[in-house]
Amino acid sequence: MSTTKKLETQVQELLEVMDAATGFIDGITYSDFCSDPKTIFALERALGLVGATAKRLPLDFIDRHPHVDWRHLINVGDNLTYGYLEVDLQTLWDITVNDLPPLRSQMDEAIAALASL
Repeated sequence: MSTTKKLETQVQELLEVMDAATGFIDGITYSDFCSDPKTIFALERALGLVGATAKRLPLDFIDRHPHVDWRHLINVGDNLTYGYLEVDLQTLWDITVNDLPPLRSQMDEAIAALASL
């Protein structure tokens, strides 16, 4: 697999996981989220995968997108995956509602640029 194709696959995986995360809380309130252990678990898992996928992206790709707080995404993913910290539901909610939509737009642009190579 070419390097470009591999990167395109990784970015596509990132898009799919972000879509899943936002879909888990679509149409529910923060209060509903906090009282639904299945949704909490699903969101924890999805954000852990966002971080894990971001961690595997090549450094040159990360460098071309300095507006993305990669370190934060990776750290949150690591914390969720390895259980370093207790899960803060407000943080999960805020990342999903506030951070993922603009990141998704940026990754849409990135994948469009990769497809044109």
